[in-house]
Amino acid sequence: MAYFKRIHPILQLLIFGGMAMGCFMIFGFIGTFVLAKATGIDLLTLSDPGKWDYSNPALLTFLRGMLVIQFLALFIIPVFLFARFCDSKPMQYLGLTSAKPLYILLGVVVLIVALPFVDWTGTINHSLIPETTTIGKWMKMSEEAAAKQIGFMLKRNTVQDLFLNLVLVAVFAGVGEELFFRGVLQRLFIKLFKNAWLGILVPAFIFSAIHLQFYGFIPRFILGILLGLIYWYSGSLWPAIIAHFAYDAFAVVMIWFNPALAEEDSVAVSLGNKSLLAAVSLALIIIIVIIMKKRSTNNYETVYARDNIDDSNPFA
Repeated sequence: MAYFKRIHPILQLLIFGGMAMGCFMIFGFIGTFVLAKATGIDLLTLSDPGKWDYSNPALLTFLRGMLVIQFLALFIIPVFLFARFCDSKPMQYLGLTSAKPLYILLGVVVLIVALPFVDWTGTINHSLIPETTTIGKWMKMSEEAAAKQIGFMLKRNTVQDLFLNLVLVAVFAGVGEELFFRGVLQRLFIKLFKNAWLGILVPAFIFSAIHLQFYGFIPRFILGILLGLIYWYSGSLWPAIIAHFAYDAFAVVMIWFNPALAEEDSVAVSLGNKSLLAAVSLALIIIIVIIMKKRSTNNYETVYARDNIDDSNPFA
């Protein structure tokens, strides 16, 4: 049943993109309509975030519902559907295989120690396009709108809210985004370029760009690269999923304890000189990545070996 596996990677990318967009548009439309009816908020109001009433509890239900729809319609349904048409063993195709505990530990540690460096690159990111320029003002408005929505969900301070935010933000992002960007896109781009680094960089770029939060583009791009390296060197998607979850969960918990952090660009704790901390952070990142690389047994041949196997028999 491996109908897509042997066609050119560019065509596979186009098919996957079409499946993702199609699923998201169909289920997104249906989901939005259902949520609008359930919350009593009319579609015209929902189409313009500027008209949203953040004092209305129904809006929180709508936003959380949309996260569920996004998770299923964009990250789960098209990913597993595409994987099933590529390989008779879709879990193996997506990298959902057993992982060495060392890589799970190193994956979590490298993202946590990366916080000061990522925070510093955010400052650099801001300086590239001044907020006084026309495009800078537009980007700033986009950032503020996104931050307002995120803050609206994360500022709730009950234990129930914390649990829901951990699931809807940390779990859904950790699982969904890693399946989409690393499990499928990274796999296809590495096959296209026959080069692991290029195949990691391009999905990381798309991963950052698709969030449409431009003042956080460089930090998110760096995180995408690290997640890609974790997946590539470990040979399993689980370390990247768990590391992604841990990173987002850290932010969710920090904001739960201090809701004011929802208005900040980073939840990194300031312990002194940012440049010095960033340098130390970068050094630690390099050391951990080198350790992962040296202990890795993963390579192009092992990852794509099944692409040369006849999967016409689904029970093979």
